[in-house]
Amino acid sequence: MVGTHLGMYFCIQRAKLPVSAQGVSRMTDKHGTHQQRRAALFPKTPATATSLCPFRGPNVAIVPVRYALDRSRYDAAPEQLKPLPKQGKWALMPTLKTRSYTLRQLYDGYVYVFDETAGTLHEYVASANNGHLSRIVWTDAQIGNDQRSGASDGKPFLLYPRRNTLHIAFSPQQWTWRVCEHMRSSAPSRALWMKALDLASYCITMAEPDTLPLNRIAEAVADIDKGYVTDDGRFADSAIPTARPLSEDAETNPLWAPLGADVFWQGSVDDQDSSLLIALDDPLAVFNDLGMQLAADQAAFRDWQARHEHKIQIAQTVSGLCGAESDPQKLPASVRGNTARTHQYLSEVEAYFEQCILEEAQISSSNVPGDFLLLPDMFKSLDMRKSIEARYGSVPTEEAAQAWKDRHKWRREVDLASARQYLQQHLPSGDALLQQVRDTQSDFQLWAETVRN
Repeated sequence: MVGTHLGMYFCIQRAKLPVSAQGVSRMTDKHGTHQQRRAALFPKTPATATSLCPFRGPNVAIVPVRYALDRSRYDAAPEQLKPLPKQGKWALMPTLKTRSYTLRQLYDGYVYVFDETAGTLHEYVASANNGHLSRIVWTDAQIGNDQRSGASDGKPFLLYPRRNTLHIAFSPQQWTWRVCEHMRSSAPSRALWMKALDLASYCITMAEPDTLPLNRIAEAVADIDKGYVTDDGRFADSAIPTARPLSEDAETNPLWAPLGADVFWQGSVDDQDSSLLIALDDPLAVFNDLGMQLAADQAAFRDWQARHEHKIQIAQTVSGLCGAESDPQKLPASVRGNTARTHQYLSEVEAYFEQCILEEAQISSSNVPGDFLLLPDMFKSLDMRKSIEARYGSVPTEEAAQAWKDRHKWRREVDLASARQYLQQHLPSGDALLQQVRDTQSDFQLWAETVRN
């Protein structure tokens, strides 16, 4: 479904959003008015003693949200994630190395609802700023046009008969008339590109795919808070941030979706208990978020290279020419492929070799037979050798020890200890940054394959 949905986006012509849907600079309306807060606390519909079913009215209120990526490593609080609730029946999406999934609000765009029961297709303008969905009632003059406007006063929810079956989709761009006609006439295309919602079944199970009761909206949606909005800078690095991006061009209307409080939606519907949210696909936003993360990862790695790469190369040359044998094939298996562990091992081996040379010199310079046995550092090399074997599973060979001695004349000209220390301090961070780039690239490619299939 995701793949074909993306393909449809590419065939849609870009249309200018109505003013009601553009990211204007007025304050958001989604914090909840006093009236909405009261309504969220006290039901608008009277209780009855004749039925325990929450779906008493003829219609069901539906709040569409979207599947999205949760906070990234660059977020103000990357550990404060809001994963998809375990109780829901959510879409199957590829497992990523660097991100997890969540739900977020819709941003400026369009929502399409095909009522299978009534046989009608409705078009709504979605406004991220005020959270409203405003229906464009098609007139005779708009028939056949790719750009349609004239949205009516909207509400923060859709309202459809409780017995009906719907197909719902979100699109950042307005569908062309040809796409609208195709969707109206093709049930297989609706099944591929839109989310099915059987309201009659939901009224019984309250557990249809991609849905949750509306009273759990703050629990499930990452940019909606319970009671009051907490402006904490979340999703600032997202393709759809929660604060208006700064732009030097006054004519541009950058996409953003302000934070909201659950009382805004719960206090707007007539009956919270018979209302629901539905998660819609938005694969392009996922691509954009991964693309922005990849750019940030690459920038972080380039910054590390600018500060450390030249010194790293010099330190590697020094350690390669003057230090202990570092051929990967001759290293213990326990350290291969691990930069930090490799240099720790080499440091310990070099200290062991130096201790052996010191003990040999003390024995050679002794004038009294056996007096070297009284020296405090004597035989310390034996303990060092046992420690290396215990930690790494092998001990240096005599060949490696001789190679270390042969390089002594070169070590007099350099500071091997400082070179080794610099490598130990900075190489692991560079490797970690490079791995971040590779992992994000892998996630991006995985999404591309998922969409293509």
